[in-house]
Amino acid sequence: MADMKRIVLTLVLLAASAYAMQAQQIEDLELKRLGDWMLVKMEIGLADALPGANRTVVLTPELRSGQNRLSLKPLGIYSRNQWYYYQRIGKKAGESPEEISLRKGKAPAVFNYETMVPYRSWMDGAGLFLLRETKGCCGEEKSQLQERLLAVFRDETVVKTRVDTVYIDRPVYIERESRTRSINGEAFIDFPIGETVIQPSYHANKKELADMRATIESAMANPGWTIRKIWIKGHASPEGPYDKNEALAKGRTEAIRDYVVSLCRLDGSLMSVEYEAENWEGLRSFVEASSLPHRGVILEIIDGDRLPDDKEWMIKSRYPDDWKILLQQCLPYLRRTDYRIDYDVKENN
Repeated sequence: MADMKRIVLTLVLLAASAYAMQAQQIEDLELKRLGDWMLVKMEIGLADALPGANRTVVLTPELRSGQNRLSLKPLGIYSRNQWYYYQRIGKKAGESPEEISLRKGKAPAVFNYETMVPYRSWMDGAGLFLLRETKGCCGEEKSQLQERLLAVFRDETVVKTRVDTVYIDRPVYIERESRTRSINGEAFIDFPIGETVIQPSYHANKKELADMRATIESAMANPGWTIRKIWIKGHASPEGPYDKNEALAKGRTEAIRDYVVSLCRLDGSLMSVEYEAENWEGLRSFVEASSLPHRGVILEIIDGDRLPDDKEWMIKSRYPDDWKILLQQCLPYLRRTDYRIDYDVKENN
């Protein structure tokens, strides 16, 4: 069906159209067919669903109908230790390259979840479930998987479904004005020492650039979205002279911007660039969650009022063994690029 039709979305209603799955509050849930695509959108409350120490919570929406199942991109919320553990091993707790990863302490109270998948005929009548899995230390321990039915999708018909003692009692017609939303991501694009020119084949750059490109192009390809701004912020690590790091952070961030503009054929005026010369906040977070022998005094140095170059010199000269660990396990992951795509949604049902 090429023309977009009005979709009747039947929601599982609980307390004024918000459905509680354990501690997850789900609001503004929307399923919609857009031609050959299925749009899944919801606001997920995270304030009461953050993981404990050494834990990761993975939330995965899933469409089901009979034997047909389609897992959508998961949302992972990591404690500090788990955040750095998974970064070190180069994996994600949700075991999907599409996972949206958030760190506890920096996760928003409400996350605007949105994704599009190719529409298939079996999705008419499919249930949308939300799966919650808690992973323990080093990804080895797992809690029992929990899942809840959120809604049943029908193209122009109403389906009544029972979940425990909660009944669907009325259809909800989605009418929404133009709203600005955002997609957030991060990329670990590596550069040879002292250089600001992107080498796509260097280390894991091919995958990182491909993921970033796929995110931007999927937003551009959505017929109901208008891209307003693509924001990029580059970070360098606290290693070497501050002035040099500032120049590297600036040059590398601009190189990534130019690369993305060229690769995705973007209007350069859509791009907004920022950079951070030395990512001391990231270093502090790693040290605080670590078991470094001199963790306490290193934190005092980081929190002190000395100049950045003096802090670096004190740590690596006084505590060389700790500094070696930081060089191997922390500093490479502080050199990252955060990006955000702001877009407007105009939906005429």
